[in-house]
This record gives sequence, C-alpha cells and structure tokens, in this order.
Amino acid sequence: MNDPAFAEFRAVVAQANREMVQGNPTRLKAIYSHQEDVTILGGFGGVERGWSQVEPRLDWAASQLQDGTLTEEMVSMGVGTELAYTVTIERNCVRLNNAPEPQPLELRVTQIFRRESGQWRLVHRHADPLVHQLSPQT
Repeated sequence: MNDPAFAEFRAVVAQANREMVQGNPTRLKAIYSHQEDVTILGGFGGVERGWSQVEPRLDWAASQLQDGTLTEEMVSMGVGTELAYTVTIERNCVRLNNAPEPQPLELRVTQIFRRESGQWRLVHRHADPLVHQLSPQT
C-alpha cells in the first residue's frame, strides 16, 4: 500500500532514532503510542510493557548514549490501513556509557506501527545485536 502519511512518519521515526543515539529521547517518546499495550525489547535487553514502563526505559537508554550517528538499511516493510511494520539493520557509531571513543553498534530492528486517531504511532520495537550468519556444518 502506498501511504504518503506513513512515508512522512517514517522520516520522523528515522530522525527520532538519530536523536536517540545522541542521547535525546524526546522525539522518540513523542511518536510512541502511550497505550498500555506498547512494548519494547530494546538493544540493552529486557522487556517493557505499557507506557509506564516504556517511557522510563527510553529515558534510561538515552542516558547511556552520546555522540551517535545512525544509518538504516531497510530489509522489509509492510503498510496496511491500520498497521505497518519495518525490519531494518541499524548501523550506529556511538559512545556507550561515557566511553572515551565511539564504538560501532549494529542492531537488527523490528518496529510495529498503528494508526491512533488518524496518526501513525510506534507500538513495538525489538532491537538486538546483529549476529553474522553462521554457515551450516558440512
């Protein structure tokens, strides 16, 4: 489905994620749904459910990130009338936990979005380290 509103929203999501790796969660928190069914399985581990858990986790995660850059490779995307998803590889270079130098951080990321009152919102994010594929034993 070609949805110009979702394309515009995706640009906002990308900017929010770039700001997050610089230590600023404000824009990302603004695009999240604030409902109790929102979830995050973040790159730092754990499972948070509901806005009352997700919001402080975003604040904490942002406090661990400084001076980051982010590029995103789209792997897959689907857009319906009420739900959408993206699967991406995020390649970050970021100072973690006040480290003296930025380090590479590659993540596999799945995000799910839904329309709420006519606006797209992020309702789920799962990010984990990109693990290079192992070949089968012969």
